[in-house]
Amino acid sequence: MQFQYVARDKKSAEVTGVITAASKLEAADQLFNEKQLNVISLDQIDDTKEKTAAKKSEPEFSAVESSHGLIDQINNFFALHTKVTAKDKAVMFRLLAVMINAGLSIIKALKILSKQSENPKLRLVLGDVATRVEAGIRFSDALDEHGDIFIESEIGMIAAGEASGQLNKTLVNLATETEKSASLRKKIKSAMIYPVSVLTVLVGAIILVMTMVIPKLAELFATAKTELPLATRILVAISRWFTGKTFILPNWALLIALIVGGVLFIGAWKKTPLGKLHWDRLMIKLPIFGPMIQKAALASFARQLSLLSDSGVPIVRALEITANAVGNEVYRIRLLDTKEDVERGITIHKNIENDPLFPELVVSMIAVGEQTAQLGAIAHKIAEFYDEEVDTFAKNLSTIMEPLIIVVIGTLVAGLVAAIMQPIMDMTDIAAKA
Repeated sequence: MQFQYVARDKKSAEVTGVITAASKLEAADQLFNEKQLNVISLDQIDDTKEKTAAKKSEPEFSAVESSHGLIDQINNFFALHTKVTAKDKAVMFRLLAVMINAGLSIIKALKILSKQSENPKLRLVLGDVATRVEAGIRFSDALDEHGDIFIESEIGMIAAGEASGQLNKTLVNLATETEKSASLRKKIKSAMIYPVSVLTVLVGAIILVMTMVIPKLAELFATAKTELPLATRILVAISRWFTGKTFILPNWALLIALIVGGVLFIGAWKKTPLGKLHWDRLMIKLPIFGPMIQKAALASFARQLSLLSDSGVPIVRALEITANAVGNEVYRIRLLDTKEDVERGITIHKNIENDPLFPELVVSMIAVGEQTAQLGAIAHKIAEFYDEEVDTFAKNLSTIMEPLIIVVIGTLVAGLVAAIMQPIMDMTDIAAKA
């Protein structure tokens, strides 16, 4: 594709010309990075004659147009139900910063991104945001209309960037920190795959043994007419329950249904304010995962506070936004209490000291940040420290969990073997004596 551009060089002289690129975004990038030009306008060159001739040669089919309209509606429905990931947002923030830095207006940049984004929902959202901004609405207010995609801290930072005239820098910082957060969450999820997979296989193996192996052995034990050991009797009783039925549903299927139902119920309960509070409080107190969850929350708290402080957001507003963006209900409530105390003149470090949610390291560093008026820089160092801690923990999680899983599986297998082999040995002794 060819694009006609108007730009300014390093001496502010106006330059015009034509550039060939695969997309408008690539053309803007070439002009800025390769030719060192700040773009004023960039428009695709259309062959009007060919388009007019093509239109005249095309037959009109109202039924086809109608079907295309229906297909568009279906596509829009699925697009609106597509998830916008943190990676999608990070790419959008970074490209937006590049285009604004290249001299494109925010409206043109949004329109380009609305066509170039790989995520169908984000394309629709950015098109709507561009329309709102073109109508005179502030960029941050337009993003606020899509609160299901853009969190409060992102909107607050962009609003501060607009007010301070540093929107480009703010977008770059947002992209970097969004990528870090997404990478951290991905590492934690990846570390959880191993233990969850092993436990799932273990449950499946237990169901298989109880429904197919133990019933056959129970028939063998019944022919011996000898008193079975307690462990074997318990094992046979459990196997009979598994192979039995409740109404028309096999008990093993009922167990699976109860597990799935329990998971769905807990998932729905966690979405309620009270459920989320109790769940997050429980997660923090877990013996192995609790410290990691707490460190992840502290990293999120420090990162948001750093970004908002550096963007010029007032500290009270920054604490409110951070509380709602930290991702942990326990910390959210605690930070909202801190915000109220800061409004009354109490410093942050005085408010959170001696609180088990905030280690002494965090309290001391925030105190230094407040005393030296460098809270943003100090909070950034706290975030980097806890990001590294969580990253290390996530990498070592499989190593930590492996011995525990081996002990659990070994205990179950040993108990199962003992319960099966003991009556078989007794039967062998009886047969030898006979």
